[in-house]
Amino acid sequence: MPRGITELHRDDAIGLAAVVPAQPLVAANTTIAPSKRSGRRLSDSPFAFSSPAVTLVLIGGQCLLREATASLLAAQDGLHVLGTFESAADFLAADMEHPPAVLLLDCDEDGPGGFASTVGVLSSAQAESKIVLLAREVREEVIRCAIEHCVGGVILKSYSTNDIRAAISYMATGRTVMPGGWQRAVLAHAHERLGLSPRHRQILALIAEGRRNEEIATELGVSPNTVKFHIRVLYSRLGVRNRVEAAHRYTRMISGCA
Repeated sequence: MPRGITELHRDDAIGLAAVVPAQPLVAANTTIAPSKRSGRRLSDSPFAFSSPAVTLVLIGGQCLLREATASLLAAQDGLHVLGTFESAADFLAADMEHPPAVLLLDCDEDGPGGFASTVGVLSSAQAESKIVLLAREVREEVIRCAIEHCVGGVILKSYSTNDIRAAISYMATGRTVMPGGWQRAVLAHAHERLGLSPRHRQILALIAEGRRNEEIATELGVSPNTVKFHIRVLYSRLGVRNRVEAAHRYTRMISGCA
């Protein structure tokens, strides 16, 4: 399991995460000749790859960053970069004989939500390939897209080259990983949409832990009657009838399903 990266289990979609420290990428001692075409294959790579190597392509993003990232990943043992493409359309037009195991899609350059439609197109056309989103930071729309489309996961551009390699290799086995803090990104949006105050959020989290009203009151330093009042408001805003339903709703919220 890569350092600082969280596996997302599909049965409960919940995991504890640690933030990966930002580290600069280390340049590889190699160059790739520029191409006039928007799509470029790297079938004649000079690097030796361990067997079996994970095959991948890079799609989207700024050209310079895309080519530099391709060079760095191509130099990593266990990865085989087949090519880089300016867009999903360019990649699909290439009509590769053997689909790559991983499609690394830069989702920062499209307009708001634009990458989601690209993910949908790639998911339909390349069912055999695992889609991985590359982003500058943890954003709610990126995490939600990853969950809804069942992609391989999300990789941040602040990761070290080794962490990116490890994450890609891990996802190529069929497992899903998310960056540290992905639950907070989803929860912040859900809380804002439902109009939950910070106090409501605290009480809801404690209810999900199985705490009783008296325990919640002691934890927050308020009276049991105050807790009861907040819980009634919570039930109304969440559209639930009891603690079990409230806890279930909280679980769905942190998994991005609310």
